[in-house]
Amino acid sequence: MPVDTRGLQEQHVGKRLRIDLASGEIAEISLLELTVCEEPEPCCGITYRLLLTNHCAGSKKVGAVYWVGFGEIKSFALVGESSS
Repeated sequence: MPVDTRGLQEQHVGKRLRIDLASGEIAEISLLELTVCEEPEPCCGITYRLLLTNHCAGSKKVGAVYWVGFGEIKSFALVGESSS
């Protein structure tokens, strides 16, 4: 069964994106890597550098690198372009 990448593709790597997460966090990121497995595995998701976030009291730090599973991503948009 193919993994639902929420529309994210290799062409988005290196781009600045806004992602809306299931936790309520909205973040601007630089997408570093997509991890897509043959079957849905816990490792399927994205690695990104955090640029901005609406969670100011959280444990995430701007400039640090994080990973999130595709299942946690509600939507994304290229910064400066219409939503996908």
